[in-house]
Amino acid sequence: MLKEKEGLVGRLIIESIEGRVLMGIVMFVGVMVLVGWVAINEPARMAAFERQHLGRSIERGAELFAANCSTCHGATGLGIAERAPALNNPQLFGHSFLNPLNADIGRRERQVQELNTQMSELNRERDALFAEAATNPGPERLRAITERIQAIDVLMGTDDPNSLPNRIAALEAELEPMIAEREVLLDSLQAATDKGYLPGLEAARAQGGLALTQYLERDSNRLLQAGWGGDLRSFLTTTLVHGRPGSQDAWGGTQMVAWAQRGGGPLRDDQVADIVNYILNWDKGNAWTTEDLFAVNQFTKLKADASMVASGPAAQAIGRDVDAALVAVTALTGDPVRGKAIYNGEARTEVRARLACASCHMGGVQAPATEVTWTNTLNIRLADPVNAGRSPEYYIIASILHPNDYIVAPYASGIMPQTYPDQLSAQDLADIIAYLRSYAEGGQS
Repeated sequence: MLKEKEGLVGRLIIESIEGRVLMGIVMFVGVMVLVGWVAINEPARMAAFERQHLGRSIERGAELFAANCSTCHGATGLGIAERAPALNNPQLFGHSFLNPLNADIGRRERQVQELNTQMSELNRERDALFAEAATNPGPERLRAITERIQAIDVLMGTDDPNSLPNRIAALEAELEPMIAEREVLLDSLQAATDKGYLPGLEAARAQGGLALTQYLERDSNRLLQAGWGGDLRSFLTTTLVHGRPGSQDAWGGTQMVAWAQRGGGPLRDDQVADIVNYILNWDKGNAWTTEDLFAVNQFTKLKADASMVASGPAAQAIGRDVDAALVAVTALTGDPVRGKAIYNGEARTEVRARLACASCHMGGVQAPATEVTWTNTLNIRLADPVNAGRSPEYYIIASILHPNDYIVAPYASGIMPQTYPDQLSAQDLADIIAYLRSYAEGGQS
């Protein structure tokens, strides 16, 4: 037995009990150090995991956006004129090119408003004191009334540098150059306002003062403009889940429908979240530029948008009869410059509509490319037996009035609006045709 124990001890790495205790302590400390190291690095590991998860979500969102959203909001989220607003848009992300200038103006205007309110209250108090003094209130009360009236006169006068009128005058002197600077800045944003940015700007400018400042504070931020109390993520998610009932009234019959399954749409909640993450990934923080603003093709329409209100007589819409439209157009001389403006959404048609042609056709993004439309019509489309005997004018008119009757591969049907027969006059069609022809004649670069 003794020999067996001696053999067992001989096989131990550390024979002494003291050594084994020391080894246990070292191993315990090592384990604790390892656990501590893992604990210290866990936040970084989780952050890296979250970044990877978000990156994959954004990638999936990009695919879902291209498949489901781009036909209305544009392939790069810049919107399509008269179809749907931009999402890749500094206004949506709450970036205002008017701040901090507008905020400084607002702070002074509110101070002026408060001082004027104080002056009105003091005037009413003084009138009441004079009326009370006329009732012979007694010597002590009359003395108190007199002292208070004298104090009010000092506050309302111009001798004391800290009087209310002098303080108001000083603030107004500060405001004058700031307001002039803001007007210059607003003028520099005209290219964006022409596309629907700040739709009530002219009316607000006519009011001026604090009303204009408050309008700019609100409408340069999409969430404030919409009266939304939450953040942008919840705004986008809610819109995708429930859609925008009634939006068809603003967008020529195109409605933002519910996309989430819980709202009756096709997408799961995780897919909705992926699209939201993709849109939020466009945010540039404070790095947005006016070029980003000018790149927007369409801003949100508001119910009070003056562009949605008809004024004055409109030309007669061309209707859906292609043969009759061809006769009417052939009798007119087309203006390629005006046709370009209509095509790009820069000018309204005679029926007071703004079209979205360039958003899909320019460069062949989602429809046949503008710059080769005329030559391809002559050389390819009219060679198709389906179009035998037709003129290029007839083909283009038919394509506009009945866009789903002849689809050019690889583009899909149902993308081009069906409302153009009610939005174009004969002259509008003649001008658009002249613009498309100008590419073949060397009129466009």
